[in-house]
Amino acid sequence: SSGINAEWPLRPGNGPAIGAGFCISMFCDLRITADDAKLGANFVKVGISPGMGGSFTLPQKLNNQVCNDITLTGRTFSGKEAEKMGVVLKSVNSRSMVLEESLKLAQQIVISTSPNAMKETVKLLRAPYLAIMEAQLQQEAQAQSRCFASNDFKISLASVKNKTLPVFD
Repeated sequence: SSGINAEWPLRPGNGPAIGAGFCISMFCDLRITADDAKLGANFVKVGISPGMGGSFTLPQKLNNQVCNDITLTGRTFSGKEAEKMGVVLKSVNSRSMVLEESLKLAQQIVISTSPNAMKETVKLLRAPYLAIMEAQLQQEAQAQSRCFASNDFKISLASVKNKTLPVFD
């Protein structure tokens, strides 16, 4: 099931999450990553608007300035920087520690909270998002379709392939 409908809200990530992978991870309520993990929403660098729910989750879950920085520049950033920006709950020293830290947090949730109360709380916290998500995802798909059909998309892909800066008409 999609992250937004999952009963358990935790997402460990010890590798790269760029583009679609990053956006999918943002559906999770709690995210833990490694300091050296690479993250980013690089859509604009390849000539398209955000996809995979990025136009929905990023403005909902991040500070406005952080969201704009990530989506308008398309830059990648480390797990350590992601923690400072509030993109992830926690960044740990090594990739081998990500699962361990995630399990500690999951254990804290399971041991110290009522399963029913936790599930109901997660539903309540997600309810405002669910009310508007479908319409936003439809708009996102339409925007991406227009981007794919544009000359900018072709120019962007060529610049990525050739490792040059794009020159738009």
